[in-house]
Amino acid sequence: MNHDRLRNTYFDLIGINSISGNEREIASYLGDRLSSIGLDVHFSEMENIGPSIYAQLNGQNDGPTILMIGHMDTVAVMDGWNTDPFTPIIDGDKVYGLGACDMKGGLASILETIATIVEENILLNGNIKIAFVSDEEVLSRGTYKLIQDGLKADMAIMAECRFQEAAIGFRGRYSINVTVNGQTGHASQYPFVGESAIISASRLAIEIENLPTINHPQMGGGTWCIRHIQGGIKSTLNIPDKCEIFVDRYVTPEETFESCRDQILDAAKRLGMGGKVIVELVPREIPYLEAFEIPRDHSMVTTLQKKYKDITGENLSVGYDRSVCDSNFLANIGNIPTVTFGPSGENLHRSNEFGYLSQVEKSTLIYIETIKDLLG
Repeated sequence: MNHDRLRNTYFDLIGINSISGNEREIASYLGDRLSSIGLDVHFSEMENIGPSIYAQLNGQNDGPTILMIGHMDTVAVMDGWNTDPFTPIIDGDKVYGLGACDMKGGLASILETIATIVEENILLNGNIKIAFVSDEEVLSRGTYKLIQDGLKADMAIMAECRFQEAAIGFRGRYSINVTVNGQTGHASQYPFVGESAIISASRLAIEIENLPTINHPQMGGGTWCIRHIQGGIKSTLNIPDKCEIFVDRYVTPEETFESCRDQILDAAKRLGMGGKVIVELVPREIPYLEAFEIPRDHSMVTTLQKKYKDITGENLSVGYDRSVCDSNFLANIGNIPTVTFGPSGENLHRSNEFGYLSQVEKSTLIYIETIKDLLG
């Protein structure tokens, strides 16, 4: 492994503005670097967002295919930065900059892993696929499109920012729209005439947030969150006859939209609103991210744990993420067992984000040794 090259790559990536929708420059940088290693690079173009890129390093012999993947985009610049978010600032082991944690360290580690394997002519009984994707911070359209275009692998490392605990499962998430119908009339006659949909929706919203969820033994339970409520007409003296509730629902593997819908409708019946409530998924151009988990004894999991111990001297625990990411698509739609592990940091999605340079270096060594073990 070339430590100086790895650091310079990390700093270069932080210096590129790749806020979601603006991934073309970083894709070009990463594509050029993969080409310089000797790989054929393919660009997956998408309308209104930056391209994703993918390549494959073929092994000398047959064997399984491992996917190494990470997203190129970052969130927008938040208020409160003390430095230029696109200029890496080194403070001991900390490197400040937008994406320094999420997840340009992971991208640098993947790139250095591939470069090292090629330069050292490491024997591979199998292949490595590399994917750098767009739009993860928005809808995960980059990963979804690659899967739709035929991306396949036997297992995957998602190089997201999880260094001290590898994720082997994620919750899923739905955006649900609940429409509550009332009965209009002149506001001067209320409450003797009409039925306020806003009042009914408010009662239902409280009930929704108190609904139970299925508890996963390691992942914990799901959550209900009322994020928005809207109804009525300000400009006319009408009793509101319709109100909409926007529900953010995180789920565990045994929960589905159908089970969530039934819970809401049952709650409406208990409140005397049977037949007055409609529950629908908010339209989305690609599928929702469903919950998943892979076995703790999967070879990718156990090998990462062994190499982590060898390199850091510490144990790598496995856990479950309460949010969602591209790993959900890889595991559920791509049928690719995926472990999420990579260099991390702090202030994720906040100002003054930083990553740990030592974790970028150690993650790279762990990736290299993991590949050598699984494809050796």
